[in-house]
Amino acid sequence: MGEGVIEYISNNILLYGFISQFLAAIFSIYFVPTIRKLALAKKITDTPSARKSHTTEVPVLGGVAVYLAAVFSIFIIIYLFPVKIDSKVFILLGLGSTVLLFAGLLDDIVGLKVNQRFIIQALVTFVVIFKTTIFITSMNGLFGVHELSKITSLILSILIYVIFTNILNLIDGIDGLAAGVSILAFFFFASVAYISGNYLNILISMVSLGSLIPFLYFNILSKKKIFLGDNGSLVLGFVLGYFTLNFLSETNSFGITLLGDHTILILMCLFSYPLVDTLRVFTIRILRGRSPFLADKNHIHHHLLRL
Repeated sequence: MGEGVIEYISNNILLYGFISQFLAAIFSIYFVPTIRKLALAKKITDTPSARKSHTTEVPVLGGVAVYLAAVFSIFIIIYLFPVKIDSKVFILLGLGSTVLLFAGLLDDIVGLKVNQRFIIQALVTFVVIFKTTIFITSMNGLFGVHELSKITSLILSILIYVIFTNILNLIDGIDGLAAGVSILAFFFFASVAYISGNYLNILISMVSLGSLIPFLYFNILSKKKIFLGDNGSLVLGFVLGYFTLNFLSETNSFGITLLGDHTILILMCLFSYPLVDTLRVFTIRILRGRSPFLADKNHIHHHLLRL
């Protein structure tokens, strides 16, 4: 590839993003059916039960396929088109995603206790928040709260990050729901990255879009069905959690200048379905004297299916 072409693409953030998305889609088309065959061979599947919507054994390594497609694409794009990205954030997100991928795999294969999952997530999110300084320093008047103290800012940031890490996992009970919400969110954050000129964020967003769209086909339309699994929903939630905190942090000039004090409300609208559903089922379970993390068939999508 000529140096002129490389320089042109490297200086055109939109073209850079679309090439990243296209490459990720190609890898995803290969990895999703390949990983599905591996999952079937190793019997890493989701067994039907009374609280689940499917009636046959379905492979649950969709997250691994999406992860591999994204990782291969990212490294090829970084190698071909050297642009200025925050290497510290890139490394932290890569390590954090890998840790949560393996945690999700363990949960899918042998099962993890709730406290084990949250300890792993809290540690990973704390490191990312502390090292990248993506703190929520102000509520911008939401609920009458403005500036936050440092300790309150840190605790709230970790809490929100852990919630977002789990938010897709909690609603992932019907084909296409978690992946569909993720696609909408990544499209929004890709738009933000394009307007603000953030090459790292548009690379991750567009690669995620490219990896998820072929997966969505296999998840919904193909007879060779595959599920995202905890290994996928946790990683996607973790990355979206970073984008959310980055969008809310005072270092994000786009959010400050264009959306002003409405950034929190914009994000609440974007994630309205998983936020409302999670809050709703947690409240119902607690009122019934049950653990809020004990799975049931009381999510919004379960009620819609029954209707």
